[in-house]
Amino acid sequence: MPAVLLFVPNSGLLSWYTCKEQPMYVTINLVKGVAAEPTVADLRRLLDELARTMRLVEKSEVGCCGVTLSQCHVLLEVARAGTASPGDAAGSLGLDLSTVSRVADGLVRRGLLKRETDPRDRRRCLLSPTEAGRELVERIERGMSAYVERILNLIPPDRHRTVLEGLGLLVEAAKKVEEGCCP
Repeated sequence: MPAVLLFVPNSGLLSWYTCKEQPMYVTINLVKGVAAEPTVADLRRLLDELARTMRLVEKSEVGCCGVTLSQCHVLLEVARAGTASPGDAAGSLGLDLSTVSRVADGLVRRGLLKRETDPRDRRRCLLSPTEAGRELVERIERGMSAYVERILNLIPPDRHRTVLEGLGLLVEAAKKVEEGCCP
């Protein structure tokens, strides 16, 4: 069964947008197939399965909106910010500036983003979504929300908060780890 996270390849980022008003500690042993005392192997197995599932979803869902996964991430990040420099978007996404600049160039050519000189610093450019870009963002957001809702409907309602809190804890812990698997 698929789960919904935004996964930025090669960055180590898993993003889940949750309400962090009531943080709570949750054990992983609530997941079917995990030992009573979760182990590193249990977590690795579940993360691997989640990453594989998400790659399949990313290929089928994002591609159908007419943009690549990288374009989707950059477009959504710029749209969320309203206006962002390529450097700001790169920092938020955990990607190299050159990668974001290249992806943004493609989105500008397609008329989904516009690039303008920053009026406060003429050496810097700012990206913002065009009307077509905002429409595509709305379409992507509606599709992903419907997808998340279908997944959430398959989880017992009394476990919804547990799932969100557990994922929130996992994301926060992952952000604190400085090195990847190959230090």
